[in-house]
Amino acid sequence: MFRIAEAIQIGKNVAPFDLESGMPKHIIRRYLPNPEKIAKTPGLGFLRHRLEDPNLWHLNRRSASGAMFWGLWCAFLPMPFQTLPAAIAALVFRVNLPLAIVLCWISNPLTMLPVIFVGYDIGALILQKPLLNMAEISKLIVHLGNLFDSTPEAAANRLNMAEHIEPFLLGMLVSGFLAGGVGYLGMNWYWRHHVTRAWLLRSKRQSQAGNTHDSGTDPKP
Repeated sequence: MFRIAEAIQIGKNVAPFDLESGMPKHIIRRYLPNPEKIAKTPGLGFLRHRLEDPNLWHLNRRSASGAMFWGLWCAFLPMPFQTLPAAIAALVFRVNLPLAIVLCWISNPLTMLPVIFVGYDIGALILQKPLLNMAEISKLIVHLGNLFDSTPEAAANRLNMAEHIEPFLLGMLVSGFLAGGVGYLGMNWYWRHHVTRAWLLRSKRQSQAGNTHDSGTDPKP
């Protein structure tokens, strides 16, 4: 873990500028998992040696925006261990790994119902198929849970799922793309907003300091 921690420190040190302690990267880092937790994440053990790349820990506008896109897109993937494709995307596209992984946790047992509800209905609208209400989506989730069981009920569920699989898969992929796109644009705006505000605050302080210095050195009449 020492080499991973060293890579994190290198990633921090290569930031192009640091105007204020309130910069977005300092705010975002408060909520990101530590490297030990990431290394112990199920399914990511084989990537442990790749976690030493400083680019995966560097946090700037590009890496944060890219992590927002891939993390949110992977959060909507209809599969277990969504952190695995998020980590691979972070490695391939050199975006911030902790942020990409933590965004996958948006999809969890508490949010599963509304996430699948939105995803399915988007897919149904695209394919022009009937929409499902919350109760029907709840039944659909139960059917997905025992889809590969060997019971007669599971076999009947598989036949019932045949008409739902297309809007479900398409809707989840499209929803992930839309959420990722909004996250990407939102992070870009958030970062630019903070950078602009930091520049203005620094310029204002420099101007005030210059005025104070000038007034203190004016010769007395």
